[in-house]
Amino acid sequence: MIKLFRKENSSQANAIEAEFQDSLLAYDRVVIDENEAKRMFGAETSLPVITNNEKVVSGEQIPAYIKELQTLMNDWQQFQGDSCYVNDKGENC
Repeated sequence: MIKLFRKENSSQANAIEAEFQDSLLAYDRVVIDENEAKRMFGAETSLPVITNNEKVVSGEQIPAYIKELQTLMNDWQQFQGDSCYVNDKGENC
């Protein structure tokens, strides 16, 4: 599950959430402060932080990771439609 750890008032986090919503990505929003983020993710980490299972992304890595998630979502949607396949004999499944 994707989680966005963010400060309450953050234009960068707002932009990330807007991209998630535009891409129809499900995520959990977790509001924390910088001190809590440093305890959870290490002293070098600053908010916002995106986690997805064991993966932790922050800072300059965020735009590339969002594109990766959007690509994954687009690929997923391509293969999740209601489709009817017809075999060589003209029979459908």
